[in-house]
Amino acid sequence: GSFGTLFTGAIINQPQIAILSVDGIKKRPVVVEGDGGDEIVIRPMGIFGQSFDHRAMGGAYSGAFLRCLTEILQTRDWSAELD
Repeated sequence: GSFGTLFTGAIINQPQIAILSVDGIKKRPVVVEGDGGDEIVIRPMGIFGQSFDHRAMGGAYSGAFLRCLTEILQTRDWSAELD
């Protein structure tokens, strides 16, 4: 986040059962699969973390939420939203 951290563990405030943390976003080299094969490109990358109460929900739900969030962020055309 604003302190330059790479990954943090957020603390749940009761009665919440989960909390999402977002840390610093930095440009990193990543492999992108394209029609012409794999390419190494520079992309802004960040890390999401989620703390949750295992008594209220299972890890599979947390993982599915994070996977869905990642898919939305990576595949949505955000520039079209501004028009």
